[in-house]
Amino acid sequence: MTADRDTQRAAARHVRRFLAAEAAAGRADLWEAVVSGYVRGVAAPPAGASSDPPSGAAPAPPAVSSSGAPPAPPAVAADPELDALLFDTPPAAAARGPAAPLPGDTLERVAGEVNACTKCGLSACRNRAVPGVGRGTSGIVFVGEAPGAEEDRRGEPFVGRAGDLLTRILAAMDERQLLPGVPINRDTVYICNVLKCRPPENRNPLPHEIEACSPYLHRQLALLRPRVICCLGKFAAELLVGAKGTVGAMRGQVYRFGPAKLLVTYHPAACLRNPGLKRPVWEDMQRLAQEYLAP
Repeated sequence: MTADRDTQRAAARHVRRFLAAEAAAGRADLWEAVVSGYVRGVAAPPAGASSDPPSGAAPAPPAVSSSGAPPAPPAVAADPELDALLFDTPPAAAARGPAAPLPGDTLERVAGEVNACTKCGLSACRNRAVPGVGRGTSGIVFVGEAPGAEEDRRGEPFVGRAGDLLTRILAAMDERQLLPGVPINRDTVYICNVLKCRPPENRNPLPHEIEACSPYLHRQLALLRPRVICCLGKFAAELLVGAKGTVGAMRGQVYRFGPAKLLVTYHPAACLRNPGLKRPVWEDMQRLAQEYLAP
């Protein structure tokens, strides 16, 4: 019996990892419906389908067993322990967000796996993988797009020109005490990217690269359990918000990623190309502070 339970728990963990990858690919709603129906035994007809026969059609004869009685519908035994493994919250109320941390998982373990990762072709052209930096004690996580040339050389996110600007933004937040009593710097926040390896010539991340790499980000967020997540740029925003759109259309709103509030702003690199974006980014940092302090 214990072996059966261990097998079920291992299978549930694999299912959760698979669902995290599917959510990253934008298929969360589909799999939520499938898993909810079959695991919980509440399978429903597809949206728009009817359980009634078409008008004018003769109803199908009921199936009967060898004894002549209609068979009972298959029973699915309730298993609260397995449900807890598969679902953080009941499916009807589930929000986008990270699953519970994997047993024994740590940021150091994730970083080790990132550094050894060969899941996509980017591993063949990187100098160093870039897992993330900071302790996250403030409860704030910044998620960017992918490492650049300097990050690839040093193995640390946001250390090039765009990183210098992010560091100055954090220093300005701290100096102006946007969060009284909460130090804001590269050590107290957590900084990472959707991709952990640099794409050649800093090109945009490709869908299969995001699909391969995003489970690392989901594990990091599950371990950090941040209070506020700030998406820097389009690719982080689309992945964590779960919808396509421009940064301009998505900023100014507060989303949810599990228990965390999630905000979207422009990537520091965009501010270097267009200095006019610096003011909106600062406004977004003020909004971040307001949401952080709000109940």
